[in-house]
Amino acid sequence: MSRADKRKKFSVSPSKGDTDAGFIMLAVGDVTEEYATKLTADLTELEGAKDGPKMKEVLGKLFRAQLGFQRQVASHISDLANKVLELEGLLEKAGEREAEANEKIVSMERARESMAVKASRQEMAAKMELATTQVKLLDINFDKQIDDRKELLQAATHRLRAKIKTNEQPRYKELEKKAVIQVLANKTTKRKRREDGADIWTAPIVLTIQEKQARWEMEDLLRRSKVYPTFHWPKEFLEPMGKMKEELKTRVDENANYIRIRPVQVEGKWKIRADVKPKEGAGRFAHAATWEVPPLDGQLRGKVNNWYKPSWAEVVKGKAAVTSATVSAADAEMEAMEGEGGSAP
Repeated sequence: MSRADKRKKFSVSPSKGDTDAGFIMLAVGDVTEEYATKLTADLTELEGAKDGPKMKEVLGKLFRAQLGFQRQVASHISDLANKVLELEGLLEKAGEREAEANEKIVSMERARESMAVKASRQEMAAKMELATTQVKLLDINFDKQIDDRKELLQAATHRLRAKIKTNEQPRYKELEKKAVIQVLANKTTKRKRREDGADIWTAPIVLTIQEKQARWEMEDLLRRSKVYPTFHWPKEFLEPMGKMKEELKTRVDENANYIRIRPVQVEGKWKIRADVKPKEGAGRFAHAATWEVPPLDGQLRGKVNNWYKPSWAEVVKGKAAVTSATVSAADAEMEAMEGEGGSAP
């Protein structure tokens, strides 16, 4: 490529640094070429010179040409070095801008993930809130196999009424009007009753009562009629609850204590609470641990460090529960469930 072509190449608007550096290198080439031309002419003249003034004149020209060449080359190299430093500065600034942009991207991603986790916690909390309006009944004997949904619901309603004590019937009918009765199966199944091991045809029944006071009253009424309700956990919570219970057992001896886990509302925010009661003696359920409501989405839950670790309210040693002295609205609400007993699911 000719020198003119090279100049043309560097004038077609590449980056500013490339253009400047290219012209400097071309200038060094021009100086070198000019020096080579002068040197050739002076050496030719030197060959024909004899000792004396002519020789000194030619040598002087060679020296001046050499000195001029060195100065010009040094000047261009200095310019080139400055341009290299300038380019390094630009690259450093570009790197800083890239780092800042990456940091902003990471920050935005964290914020997005945090919002997703919060929304997923709220979804689980909504299901917890619904669960607190529900009463689940197991081991209701339907006496036969039923696989028709309409007949199953009618049988569930009839069997529940039949189990209520006579003196409780008027109030039960009033509370029943506030309840939505559901059967959580498409048919009855035959299995052993937990109480006495007798064979029964059964299906789980859920009563949903939106009025909180009516819900508690219904639960108490059922117990007085020896129908013992249990808590109806959202199916999405069953897997995380297993992990949370495993963590609870690192401090609570399940062989020595009954364990009850329930959602509670603390200062307007839903949480998960565990209470324990010694299996021996006449102790009462006492607050043991509290968890934040975990995200409903399993993938998001996995991104929350130690989501299954609770805030401990007490330390359980052996068979005795050492309780805290703090009594809150949540404590009072849990005391309303005292009649449940046993290890809550």
